[in-house]
Amino acid sequence: MKGGPMTLTAPPASRSAHNRLERWIIAVALLVSIRQPARCLAQAAAAPNGDASEPLSEQINDPTASLTQIQVKDIYTPAEYGTNAQPNTLQIRPLFGIASFSLRPLDQIARPTIRIVTVPEGKGAATTTVYDDMQFFDLFVMPWPNSRATRFRWGIGPYFVFPTASSRLTGQGAWQAGPAFAYSYRGIPGLNIAGLMQQATSFAYTSSGSAPVSSLTFQPIISYQLGGGWYVKSSDATWTFNLRHNTSTTMPISAGFGRVWKLSQGYAIDTSVSAEWMLYRQFSSQTEQFTLNFQAALLLPQAEL
Repeated sequence: MKGGPMTLTAPPASRSAHNRLERWIIAVALLVSIRQPARCLAQAAAAPNGDASEPLSEQINDPTASLTQIQVKDIYTPAEYGTNAQPNTLQIRPLFGIASFSLRPLDQIARPTIRIVTVPEGKGAATTTVYDDMQFFDLFVMPWPNSRATRFRWGIGPYFVFPTASSRLTGQGAWQAGPAFAYSYRGIPGLNIAGLMQQATSFAYTSSGSAPVSSLTFQPIISYQLGGGWYVKSSDATWTFNLRHNTSTTMPISAGFGRVWKLSQGYAIDTSVSAEWMLYRQFSSQTEQFTLNFQAALLLPQAEL
């Protein structure tokens, strides 16, 4: 019997991409809910992993902070290598801070990422807008060392990529899984040095033509508090290392600023803008050269699951 990658049958062509995306959103919600006891949204004085010394403007750029929020980001690329088109991505990213309880004494951070992308159809200016693959990680924040004493916090958990892309121009046509790891150090007043690493390897495919995937991404994060809710940051760039032979490596850098606007009842809105440049690329004929990021997020520091 000849070995080969396991293949999953693609859904019928008659089903729309919209319905497929809805099913994945429901699946992610169930994945989070079945891990928790039946409980409603509770009101708390601060985020589960937070304390009075962590302003919201610092938590917004901290991958280990259990700050419940809903992020909406527009990623516009006016210049891209290998094409005259100007791609754009609408990214919707809710983040759920889930408090610990007796049977699971670890705070938890669940984060799905949904993208609607406008991608080039070739080397010309023509583009098409489609759904991209969905990502999801589920971090467990470790209680040691004591984060309030050491100002260091870290978390680890599973990471998944679901093949929800509605076109072959985007997505990888593969079910992927692997570990996620995040850390944050706040030992210097006003400065947060953090990072998020995610590794994914394909284990099943939507068609026999899908290629095996193995990749590692690293998001370096630095933010500094200016006071009054204002901050500067370098947190939007993600380095991607495809681990198979002759696959691409891209390493951009970013810089930007933002502000948290406090509302009534402890809620807030974060707005930020940043620019991103491609610092290094290898085996990547078509990739971003210069990108602008515009983000708005509804912050719910008093809500926890």
